[in-house]
Amino acid sequence: MKHILSLILISFLALPALYAQEAEKAKREEKIQTLEIAFISRKLNLNPEEAQKFWPVYNEYKREVRQIAIIQKAQPERDMIEFEQKVLDVRKKYKDQFSGVIGQTRMNEFFRAEHEFRGVLLNKIKNQSQRPGPEIKRERRQRN
Repeated sequence: MKHILSLILISFLALPALYAQEAEKAKREEKIQTLEIAFISRKLNLNPEEAQKFWPVYNEYKREVRQIAIIQKAQPERDMIEFEQKVLDVRKKYKDQFSGVIGQTRMNEFFRAEHEFRGVLLNKIKNQSQRPGPEIKRERRQRN
């Protein structure tokens, strides 16, 4: 009985931490999305009329790509080639819509910018993970 009560107590104590992690993850994803939008906006240099037409298409496109990624993440044993093909199919589906709004040249630039942003983001994450954390910095200060 004590073990059951202990498990229940631990569960209740852990819940706020889980909610905090989810909130932090949502905040991080929103920040990344904001950075991506700014990056693409800068690369495409959209005028107000183009932006008004482009962003709703972009949002629908991103929603579909995210759905595919969520399914892939939930089932990691799924075939990666199949996943990449589904993402490519979504890109092909939206190709004409993007092209109709911003033209063929800038549509290509959009897909390049999207790819480039992922590289920039990965480099930033990589650089942050290589920096010493606060505990290591504190330890270094204490030694000096």
